[in-house]
Amino acid sequence: MKKSLIALAVLAASGAAMAQSSVTLYGVLDIGFGKVKDGKWGMNNGEGYAGTQDGFNSTSVIGFRGTEDLGGGLKANFNLQSGGLDLSTGGTSVAFSREAWVGLEGAGWGAIQLGRSSSIGAKVMGAYDFNGTSYSSAYDRAGISAVTWYGSSRRSSQLQYTSPNFGGVVVRAGFTAKGDEGGVQGIGVPDASKNRYSLGATFANGPLSVSAIAETKSAEGLRTAYAVGVSYDLSVVKLAATYNRRERDGDLTRNYNTFSAGGAAGSGGQLAGGKGWTLAAVAPFGPANVGVAYARNTEADIQALELFANYALSKRTRLYIDFAKGYDQNAITAVNANGRGLASANPYAVGVGVVHTF
Repeated sequence: MKKSLIALAVLAASGAAMAQSSVTLYGVLDIGFGKVKDGKWGMNNGEGYAGTQDGFNSTSVIGFRGTEDLGGGLKANFNLQSGGLDLSTGGTSVAFSREAWVGLEGAGWGAIQLGRSSSIGAKVMGAYDFNGTSYSSAYDRAGISAVTWYGSSRRSSQLQYTSPNFGGVVVRAGFTAKGDEGGVQGIGVPDASKNRYSLGATFANGPLSVSAIAETKSAEGLRTAYAVGVSYDLSVVKLAATYNRRERDGDLTRNYNTFSAGGAAGSGGQLAGGKGWTLAAVAPFGPANVGVAYARNTEADIQALELFANYALSKRTRLYIDFAKGYDQNAITAVNANGRGLASANPYAVGVGVVHTF
């Protein structure tokens, strides 16, 4: 009897310890058919990225996230997320290049993350792109998406802070030391590199959401990027407008030949710099949503249009159709004498598919 009681006590203690810690496997799987102008319909075709076959609407990813209760309202969190899944072939390059961080969270003071994580721009301004950061995003096609400043929605070697919700206001801040902007362990860092700071805030109250974000330049020759956004939900339709100035100006010749996505000399990265505005609307029809977005890059003389619709089969599975028309910053073949991008060889693309999350 005594042995049984001891065994039960040990089991109960073990269960309590396990209840304080959890690890979750999660993922997003997107596959469908698509095409670009002059191209052929094919599975996971449709994106303008050379050599890339990924979901047209969402990036297919797999990841692990976990949390541990440290007591006193303090928690330890982590997230490891890998992209590079091609469902058309089953090919993958498992590297946690999308999320790779560890952090601490407290009920009274907010949360910090250390490592590679989504940028402040992506977290603050992503909500105003109603179809997400899909390939068809008019904001990204025009080169004025705050989500893809520096050619990426992620930041490496970042210290990031998120405040608690103060009456609808959430503040986010990020810092990357110039020693992490190049070189190895801070050795051989270009003289032009700078510490990078990000600061953003969102006020959300009922149907209204207002946000602002700024990110300082990571190197000489770039500039501070900033964006503001507002959305309002009228129930029958949700509207959004943003204004954005990227870290590069609209001179595509300089952008392509001098700066990569990270701001260093070398490859072109995402080519479109500039500044401009966007308008978007999305309307619910039961389990379906239909939307439109328009973006105008006034500095680089670029405009783009996006049409999209999706139908939820469940909370985790939906069908979609996305259409993008306009400039494709990943398919530039030349620039004219004024540094403006010539018309892309693929001025429109369309994708039809299914997204499953788990």
